[in-house]
Amino acid sequence: MNKTAFAALAEYMDLLLDAICVVDQQHRFSYLSPGTQRVFGYTPDEMMNRSMFDFIHPDDHQATMAIAQKINSGDQVVHFENRYIRKDGSVAHILWSARWSERDQRRVGVARDISEQKRLERDRESLIARLEHMALTDPLTQLPNRALFYDRVSTAQKRATRDGTGLGLLYLDLDKFKFINDEYGHATGDQLLKEVAQRVASAVRATDTVARLGGDEFVVLIDAVPSTDEGITTVRAVAEKIRLAMQAPLRLPHGEEVVTCSMGMALWPQHGDTADTLISQADEAMYRAKRNGGNQLSE
Repeated sequence: MNKTAFAALAEYMDLLLDAICVVDQQHRFSYLSPGTQRVFGYTPDEMMNRSMFDFIHPDDHQATMAIAQKINSGDQVVHFENRYIRKDGSVAHILWSARWSERDQRRVGVARDISEQKRLERDRESLIARLEHMALTDPLTQLPNRALFYDRVSTAQKRATRDGTGLGLLYLDLDKFKFINDEYGHATGDQLLKEVAQRVASAVRATDTVARLGGDEFVVLIDAVPSTDEGITTVRAVAEKIRLAMQAPLRLPHGEEVVTCSMGMALWPQHGDTADTLISQADEAMYRAKRNGGNQLSE
């Protein structure tokens, strides 16, 4: 392509934030506008007669080649994205519009640097994720909070209905929390709750959900238990794992403490249709366990 065809417009092209690029059938640059350095970090002379693949991020070679072949076949492509490696080693996210020039047997493309836009999108997504996490987790223990727990129950109910299974729910209340919290202060009480959260979470299956409702009250959703009497056996087994996990002393600021828990259980659908009903049923059973001396499961 005759470079002088662009010469008259060159000084005005320099005002463009985008770069105009012309590439031959062998993917070599045959023309680059003055905006090239702003977009790619190289001067036009540094990129001229070199393959575009010398500058494209290696992970984007295959996708870019597929698009290039599509354009060579006569298709106009708009809003195609790939990444280039700038001269300083940084990654530039490029948005392209391109078409084939039958007369010149070249691809003509307009490149726009959207790296800052991509960064802002990532920051926005990260912020949204953090806000969602804050809205759905307990800030102290990082366990799911009540809202997320209710959502997990709803999802598990739909899955159990489809699969013909049931659900189990355990309600836990610590037997010595009030004494330790009053005796040694809230900082110790908070540390205790965090240690208990980790202990209980490690005792259940990955498919189960441990949540903190508030204070020293925790709930466990036991997913996909048999809908027969065998479901009771499954929930009992999980409760026993938790009870045994709590037997080892917890390391607290003032020393070691063995902190047991009283537990109550409920089954879905036997004991209710909603999360509130199941929690209420298991809560009542938990108080029976506490009245009987604690460190046990009541049904």
